[in-house]
Amino acid sequence: MKVIFLKNVAKVGKINEVKDMPDGYVRNFLLPQKLAMLATPEAVSKLHQNKIDKEAEKQIQSDLFRKNLRSVQGVGVTISAVANTEGGLFKSVGPKDIALALKKDHHIIIEESIIHCEPIKHVGEYTATVEALGMKEPVSVTVIAG
Repeated sequence: MKVIFLKNVAKVGKINEVKDMPDGYVRNFLLPQKLAMLATPEAVSKLHQNKIDKEAEKQIQSDLFRKNLRSVQGVGVTISAVANTEGGLFKSVGPKDIALALKKDHHIIIEESIIHCEPIKHVGEYTATVEALGMKEPVSVTVIAG
């Protein structure tokens, strides 16, 4: 009996996989536990349509993200931080601070997880890198005492 798995079942099948399984196993275990559903022609075509829709949505999101990443090109941010007289910061500046500055100064929303830089511990000029989907864009970061 052909079924479509609704959940991952260890060593048996993965979610959205269409597989031929023994009738008793399907009737006595998979269906009552709601781990699978019968693979009718309508259900299989709906599954394929959902996969196509998800791929299209993923492509759209990827294109939007690439556009957003290109908007970072040539952008610089200035971050004000509390420093001592030698220019050492009391709290280091990191990806989270850079992401907040990009949002505040340029209205560019970038996740902090894709911003790469060493923790900035002194006043000065630095370069952070925004890297995702095989693309890298540098961001100029200026830290001033404030």
